[in-house]
Amino acid sequence: MNNDTFNAQCSACFALCCTALSFQRGTQFAHDKPAGQPCHNLAADFSCRIHARREELGYDGCEAFDCLGAGQRASAMFAGENWQRDASVARRLYASFSMLLRLQEMRQALTTAADLDLPPDLHNERQGLLDRLAELAESGREDLAGDSSTALAAAKTFLKRLANVIAV
Repeated sequence: MNNDTFNAQCSACFALCCTALSFQRGTQFAHDKPAGQPCHNLAADFSCRIHARREELGYDGCEAFDCLGAGQRASAMFAGENWQRDASVARRLYASFSMLLRLQEMRQALTTAADLDLPPDLHNERQGLLDRLAELAESGREDLAGDSSTALAAAKTFLKRLANVIAV
């Protein structure tokens, strides 16, 4: 993995955090937004019209959110498709983004676990899981759901076991 593995590249994304996700008015967001609807602060070129003033205008949640690179990966998969006019393509895009976000979060957790003093067998298992998740996240495949769910479940089980090993 390189340093860009978990870096969001907003310029290479269809602003999926501003379109696919939902949020509720409160301390983090100044208005309600249902999933699948663009934020009313989103410009046609997928830039944020209030980017420089997000905190001032009550959008701390925007500043805090990090897709860990899932947005540009999902956007690349659907480049050239008319997802803005075709609801079925948009649903597929949003589902891919959601799955890639989960993969990236788990990859980050397994990467962080490398800093632990693990016995060789656990280190090797961690690396194998990490390799599998990386393969899925970097594959560019849209049909990730089944394989990803299995890999994510295995990684989650591993991390739970790891918590028990560390606590000893």
